[in-house]
Amino acid sequence: MASCPRGHESGTLDYCDVCGTLMGGAAAPPAAAPAVPPPASAEPATATPPAAPPDVRTCPVCGTPQPGRFCEEDGYDFLLAPPVNPPSAPPADAPASPPAGPAAQRWTVAVHPDPAYFEVVKAMGGEDAAAMAFPRFAAERRFVLTGEQMVIGRRSQSRGINPDIDLVGPPEDPGVSHLHALLVARQDGWAVVDLDSANGTFLNDPSSNPIDPNVQVPIKGGDKIYLGAWTVLTVHAS
Repeated sequence: MASCPRGHESGTLDYCDVCGTLMGGAAAPPAAAPAVPPPASAEPATATPPAAPPDVRTCPVCGTPQPGRFCEEDGYDFLLAPPVNPPSAPPADAPASPPAGPAAQRWTVAVHPDPAYFEVVKAMGGEDAAAMAFPRFAAERRFVLTGEQMVIGRRSQSRGINPDIDLVGPPEDPGVSHLHALLVARQDGWAVVDLDSANGTFLNDPSSNPIDPNVQVPIKGGDKIYLGAWTVLTVHAS
């Protein structure tokens, strides 16, 4: 029998079977390799919508490129909303330049009933023309054109409609739609857009055809916008 370094008689030659000490001349077992942590799982890639070209407007709600007036994903109305991608501001040290377009002038519209237009509407023989009566008195109202656009119509609490140029009255023109028309600021002035109203929007000549809906028609100082049964908006640019 072999003796371990501590003097015990051991029946085994690698480790003492009494105290477990390594026997003299036995090779030490190799050290265990350090455990390698498993690689961290990669984060799943999230799909991103394709980027739109820089000159294409995108929906501010979902980021979808604009295909037309309404967003195909959430129905956002680009016509009734300010531009989604406004031009970038000039550098702080850029020299100041004089305002151009509508900012260089003060644009207003004067709203009042027009008896001659009322007679034209009655002559057209609409469904309710015979029952309508021209208002005996209606004070002129003036609205200053500001911002990117101004909606013309009649407010409705139940539908949440609050037009910028509110023609609810009194007297109230029954031929004006709640969302009738839109005045849009342009680089060279303003334009009027009919919002597919029930009775149409006429420019300067109420006996002619109404303007096409959802199309910008440029206006200038002195132009008259006819809508409803007797309402006319006279454009002033000073």
